Amino acid sequence: MPTIYVKARSQSRQLLRATARKTIAVPPSLVTLGAGTAGAQRVLRFLQRMSELGQLRRVQSAIFYDCNETTVSYVQKFLRKFLGKSNQGQGVQVIFPGYIPIHDGFMRDPKRFEQYEGPMERDMESIVSQIGAQSEHSGRLPEAIIEFMSFAGHSIPGGRLHHKLSRAFPNSVLLPVLALPEDHVDKEWTRRYIWEQYENLLDGSNCLVTGLPSGNTGDDDIRLSIGLASFEAAELEEDASAGSQLAAACRRVVRGSSGWLGMATVRRKMPITRQFELLRFPPWWQEYAAVGSEEASSALITDAIWATLESPSQMAPGVKEPYNAPQEVVVSLPVHPDALESIASGAAELLERSDFFGRLPNMDIAFNTARFSEGVSKDPYLNVSRLYPIIGELGPVMEILHPDWEPDDGLESSGYETGFGSYYHLGDPSVIQSLASADQANNDGMQNVRYI
Repeated sequence: MPTIYVKARSQSRQLLRATARKTIAVPPSLVTLGAGTAGAQRVLRFLQRMSELGQLRRVQSAIFYDCNETTVSYVQKFLRKFLGKSNQGQGVQVIFPGYIPIHDGFMRDPKRFEQYEGPMERDMESIVSQIGAQSEHSGRLPEAIIEFMSFAGHSIPGGRLHHKLSRAFPNSVLLPVLALPEDHVDKEWTRRYIWEQYENLLDGSNCLVTGLPSGNTGDDDIRLSIGLASFEAAELEEDASAGSQLAAACRRVVRGSSGWLGMATVRRKMPITRQFELLRFPPWWQEYAAVGSEEASSALITDAIWATLESPSQMAPGVKEPYNAPQEVVVSLPVHPDALESIASGAAELLERSDFFGRLPNMDIAFNTARFSEGVSKDPYLNVSRLYPIIGELGPVMEILHPDWEPDDGLESSGYETGFGSYYHLGDPSVIQSLASADQANNDGMQNVRYI
């Protein structure tokens, strides 16, 4: 469906401008990776959202890296049913681990894989080779690789696979998505072992941090999948041949990041009526949502965009963000494409009047048409997703690494980065400075961090 891209301000400082989305065939350049059972579930939800947007063809490969036969069997059954109903998924390469040493997986022990790491390393090399072969077949290298990581038994194998992918595809945008642990056991493993490994394996990566799913409903996973799919299907650059729009958004946002990215999502029920349009081919008709009042719809959208600045909308709690840093917003509306541009223009005018762009001068907003299936609800919802950089100390991370840490203990003014590769978790600034000034040639193959 056509998408309208609304840019916050043009270079001429005019109000807003809208450009129609170009329809140019782009080879698939998106790769998804799920490490562990939770990561596999997040990949499945993301594929569902991409299918609902009609953008599943953008996915080149989907990797389900889980050494649990039960999970692998479930994913295989799900994909046979899911992709069997979707012609657009025929070109997606699905990759499973070729070597599963333990039928029930590594459970929550992140060190259990060590006795099998030789065959697992060779299996990882095979997975990377399959992605490379698929890239040659499709005619485009991966532009974005979304990695759903964990802090449990599959954390280190997933980190090693990330390391191999970053070496094999150095020009790709790798986006590790981390669900911070809340369980006491996972926190202890993270503090004593996993964080050190992630510091070495994810060095230099800008990670999207999220919370864990609420209960068994997976509401947070649904929010996350809708947000990522919305960014990939949006038109954030006028040149449609640019490929992955999620990669374009990440490249712009990371300029203001200290190693962490955040996402905020808002869902609102949209008061609209239904209409039907006749088609020339089966199923012969298509249901759309018709806007009753464009003024009321624009006000609702404006309020939802403002709501993404509030704490409840954030995927992870306790984050701080710079308002003047580059940020991206995608508004997905369940409306007919013909009604999209007028609604977007009305919302843009209301945002300008409310000084939204004065408060966030580097904000880009994209509008697209999308109807997401969320649970059993058939009601139409609008979804607003915002991608932004995080500055300062990330509260949940500091609480895991330093249980006695308090937000007002003076660390806010330290100015040190908080992302992986910063060694910020050592806590002593003199240690960080000594690591930064050390001769890299003398440190090859050495680990700078030790845990007792």
